[in-house]
Amino acid sequence: MGGVYDIGYDRPEAHLIKKNDTLYYAFYADEWDGKISLKGLNKNKTYIIRDYFNDVDLGKVSVNNPMLDVKFNKYLLLSASEVK
Repeated sequence: MGGVYDIGYDRPEAHLIKKNDTLYYAFYADEWDGKISLKGLNKNKTYIIRDYFNDVDLGKVSVNNPMLDVKFNKYLLLSASEVK
């Protein structure tokens, strides 16, 4: 997963870790209202995206369409779980 996001170029600032079959994303910005790209997804897989801090489902994404429209202040914490 190393090098998936580049702190100097990605806006909002983003971090990614993988634990078992789940990807965990952390996005940071004073304010953000727009698209984010979920990097690190596996080909031919669909993922359920969840804001696990606020306990909200945000829909599904895949490597072919990894974009989400989001709005947040300070941070957004997401999990991406493969659809079984």
